[in-house]
Amino acid sequence: MRIRTVKPEFFVHAEIADLERETGLPIRLAFIGLWCAADRDGRFKWDSRRLGVQILPYDNVDFETIMEALASRGFIEKYEVDGRTYGWVPSFSRHQVINNREPDSLIPSSAGMVTPASPRKEETKELDLKIPFIFDSVEFNDAWDRWCNYRIEKKKKLTRSTASMQLKKLEAVGEARAIKMIDYSITNGWTGLFEDQTAVPIPLQRKPQTSDQFSI
Repeated sequence: MRIRTVKPEFFVHAEIADLERETGLPIRLAFIGLWCAADRDGRFKWDSRRLGVQILPYDNVDFETIMEALASRGFIEKYEVDGRTYGWVPSFSRHQVINNREPDSLIPSSAGMVTPASPRKEETKELDLKIPFIFDSVEFNDAWDRWCNYRIEKKKKLTRSTASMQLKKLEAVGEARAIKMIDYSITNGWTGLFEDQTAVPIPLQRKPQTSDQFSI
């Protein structure tokens, strides 16, 4: 188990609170515990018995049920590589500052690859920017993750200033349009954020009224 960060925003996260109410399970505490169990890339072995003992040693609950509930809402992902089952916290990199002395991940990703050397903070300061809370939703955060990973694949990693400007641009159009803008830009292979103008509603233009309009 490792030391991790809990941000104040977590306590007002409506979706995870709703999941806890619906299931009657200690979802929030278990989720925090999974962060401590995960390695520097947010991955962990899907071993509910061991995790349950580590995270909720005094609770008489089925930890497998808790993990499946978290996976059903996208808070964690369950995947299999070479017959072994693992878990991953998609939002992990947005909310955790990893100590540089923490060992690299030995757990394969969902693609079956082991990260050879996780990025160190001094090497990739732009990764610190994967923590936007301009829209507090899983959907937007997943979209922003897609954009950051896409930029890395394009060998155009986001700098602090570029990410800041892009986040302001996305915030200005609202969450739904921001997500569409990200996906539209990725689909077209662009490294800048652009909106599909054919899908943007055009405001009605009212002509100024003149005295002739009221004449009899």
